[in-house]
Amino acid sequence: MGCRNMNIKLNKDKSIGKVLYIVEGGKTEPYILHRLFSKLFDYQVEMIIRDKGYHKYNSKENPTSQVFVINAQESNIKNIHKDNEFLNNLFRELIENYDFDIDNSAMFYLFDRDNRSNTDSEMIKGLITSLSNSRENENYLRQGLLLLSYPSIESFTLSNFQTDCFTNKFKTGDELKIFLHKGNINHQNISEETLVSATEELLNAFRLMNIDSYDIDNFGSCNMDIFNYEESAFAKEQLYRALSLVCISLIDLGLIEII
Repeated sequence: MGCRNMNIKLNKDKSIGKVLYIVEGGKTEPYILHRLFSKLFDYQVEMIIRDKGYHKYNSKENPTSQVFVINAQESNIKNIHKDNEFLNNLFRELIENYDFDIDNSAMFYLFDRDNRSNTDSEMIKGLITSLSNSRENENYLRQGLLLLSYPSIESFTLSNFQTDCFTNKFKTGDELKIFLHKGNINHQNISEETLVSATEELLNAFRLMNIDSYDIDNFGSCNMDIFNYEESAFAKEQLYRALSLVCISLIDLGLIEII
C-alpha cells in the first residue's frame, strides 16, 4: 500500500471476528483499546488484566466481533518470545475458560520500544521478523503482528491531537507522559475525528522515513525499517521520534480504510 495522496475513512459496521491484543501495560493500553473498540466502534471488549481479573465491556448477544485484551505477565517483550511458557498457558486459558478461538483470530502484540526494560535489540529484531502477520506467519508456531511504540504507547495519544507528531523527540515514556500532562492531552478525548488525524500522522511519519509503501499482510519489512530508523536516531541523540503503530492494527482489521 502506498503512503501518499490518501483519503482516510472509518468502517464502523465492519465485522472483524475474533481479535486478541496482548499488551505490555495494565493501564494505558487497555484504556486506549477500550476507548477505541467499545466507545468508537461499539464492539464487545473483554479483558484480563494483572491483579484485576476478567471483565467484559459493552456486552453483545452472540457477538460476531469480539476483542480480547490481555496484558503480559511482565512489562518486558521477552514474554512473547516463542520459548516463553506465558503465551502457551494464556492460549490454553482462553480456549478452555473463555471459548476463544485462538487459531482463527487476528492477534496483535503492543509493546514499547523502551531501552531501559526492553534492552535486547537482537531479540526484538527476531520478533519483528517472525511476527509480521496478524493471522498467519510462515515457519513460526503462532500467528501475530508485533507493533511497537516509540518510546511508549502514549505516542499514539499524542498523534491524535498534535500535527507533525513525529518531529517530537523523547528519551523515555515518562518524559512523554509529562509532555502530555502539561499539554492537557488525554486518551479519553480520542474521537473518530482524532483517530483519522492519528492515521494521517502515521502516514506522514512514513513519508519522513522515506517509506513509500508497505504490505499489511507482510508488515515485517516495513516494521524493520521503522525499527532501524528509530534505533539510528536514538544512537545519535539518545532520543526516539514519537511514533506508535496502533493504527496499523486498525488498518489490518479494515476499520481504517486508506483510499
